[in-house]
Amino acid sequence: MYEFFDSAAGLEGIHARMENETAISSLEEKYHTAKDNSERKSIWNDITVRKEALKKEKLDALDILKAEKKKLEEKQKSENPGNAEKELAVLEEDIKAVELVIRTEALKDKIAIIGLTATGTHDIASIPLHNEYPGVGTYHNTINTIINREFIKKPGYVFTFILILVTAAASGLVMQRLASRRSLAVAIAGFFVLNFLSLYLFAFHNVWIEQLGLNLALIIPSVVIVSIKLVSEESQKRFIKGAFSRYIAPDVIEQIMEHPESLELGGENRRITTFFSDVAGFSTISEKLTPPELVALLNEYLSEMTDIIISHGGTIDKYEGDAIMAFYGAPQPYVDHELRACLAAIDMKKRLREMQEEWRNIGQHQLFVRMGMNTGMAVVGNMGSKMRMDYTAMGDSVNLASRLEGANKIYGTTAMISENTYNAVKEHVESRKLDVIRVVGKTEPIGIFELLGMKGTLPQKVYDALEHYNKGLEHFNERQWKRAMSSFQDALKILPDDGPSKTYISRCEEFMKKPPSQKWDGVYTMKSK
Repeated sequence: MYEFFDSAAGLEGIHARMENETAISSLEEKYHTAKDNSERKSIWNDITVRKEALKKEKLDALDILKAEKKKLEEKQKSENPGNAEKELAVLEEDIKAVELVIRTEALKDKIAIIGLTATGTHDIASIPLHNEYPGVGTYHNTINTIINREFIKKPGYVFTFILILVTAAASGLVMQRLASRRSLAVAIAGFFVLNFLSLYLFAFHNVWIEQLGLNLALIIPSVVIVSIKLVSEESQKRFIKGAFSRYIAPDVIEQIMEHPESLELGGENRRITTFFSDVAGFSTISEKLTPPELVALLNEYLSEMTDIIISHGGTIDKYEGDAIMAFYGAPQPYVDHELRACLAAIDMKKRLREMQEEWRNIGQHQLFVRMGMNTGMAVVGNMGSKMRMDYTAMGDSVNLASRLEGANKIYGTTAMISENTYNAVKEHVESRKLDVIRVVGKTEPIGIFELLGMKGTLPQKVYDALEHYNKGLEHFNERQWKRAMSSFQDALKILPDDGPSKTYISRCEEFMKKPPSQKWDGVYTMKSK
């Protein structure tokens, strides 16, 4: 057969065949002495190229035979079919022989696997990629593993045990340090990372680790700890909600439940609006009522006022008998805490008037309340001990709010705000300037205003009275006592019970008898708290 190939390829083909065969023999020797797989792979690629060149020569010779066969088939149609038929039969035998040689040589240096694939042979197995696969198809993977020595490596039992133990300990430690929701997210992320790492090691490094054991080491501590945390946090949230629902607005409670660590001891400087209220003449009222009657009346009043404060986002600091202290802007940092405090005070005044009407109708004692508000920096946080603490506010701004509540007695008013609060709400509420005062313990004076109601909601007679009042205040500051008194009296003709006008008439009468010194700056100094 080689004589046929040599005669078909000619002298040049013979030289090419001999050169390729020599090169293949040399490369095969190098392949068997190579030290690493990369070198073997490179040599084998060169051998494959040479063999392909030899195969191409044989295929070219086969093409020549097929071309001759085609000529004979055409000749058989036009000439003596007897002779052409014999030649054609010989040629077909030669073609079969050449094809057999080519196919046989293609199997050289290869491993051929022969097996049954029919379903009836029962040699059907399951593999990771298919449920029904011929068993003979799995042999080539086994042979390839043996040839390349790419065996699956499995760590020892001691290493696997340590790895599982470390995974469980790390999982428990991380889950314990994080909140329940974050722990759940970390556990899910860890599950995916762990399994990805296991698949990566198996696919690219042939390392098989105990995947089930590692997953259980991650999942079991995570599930147990997260479950305990969820139960604990839900219990904590129920406790916080129950404990603070009567003192703090619902959205503030939600914030505390999201960040329970804020209930730890400590404070921070924050700008807030502080509110104080007190019942006028409460001691006299308490003397006229039995203890049960007093408690019922006080609880009714405090419940209504508390609901209004909380509805505007306020935080109840404390109750001191009939007095209420609250603040706005903590723990929820509302940007409009000044307005919230004023709106709450306006609603409280409105509700109190309704309650006074109800008490009057049933013959019950009526409660009259004074309110004071101031805005400024204060220390806000949990004060006390680890066993018992209060969420409270402290500072000069808080003390000033308390002083303003008491200052209502001087001016005959019910709701007073400082200029700090007034500057933030003057576009939204109706108010009037009362005075510039200096409270006990302070040298710096501060402007005070009476809170009257929402913008544009007052009766017309109130606006008319305020017009006279404001003129009187201008005259008073200009030391025109008679003209000031006249304006205040005009205001009283419209609102006979106007406390500030009465206060300034009294001062005008005093200054007309004994004028203040030329150094008088118009500031009224309070002599008591």
